[in-house]
Amino acid sequence: RHHGFRLLVQGAGRQRGSAARLVLSSTIRRAFSSQTSGEVRLADVLRKKFPLASAVKVVDISGGCGAMYEVHVESVEFKGKRVVQQHQMINQALKDEIQAMHGLRIFTTVPK
Repeated sequence: RHHGFRLLVQGAGRQRGSAARLVLSSTIRRAFSSQTSGEVRLADVLRKKFPLASAVKVVDISGGCGAMYEVHVESVEFKGKRVVQQHQMINQALKDEIQAMHGLRIFTTVPK
């Protein structure tokens, strides 16, 4: 399934700079791949908790291991609330998922 990845690993000791190519290859592969299961799960929770959200984006910023996420939510449900209250709403919505995380970056906006 990941033959190119295996070939890079097997050839790592023979070619100069191959470790850098390995990291770059993994980074590029991640950039063009679909969302991780954790990203999908968190986005689903946020969409259910914020049904009026015009945008929900979740990114695993821990390299794919699920330890740290960045969430962006744009919703009219934040209108009239201070940023700290908006972030409390996100924390409350993700309270069960947060238990297994090391960190969470939250960005909230109100549509214009």
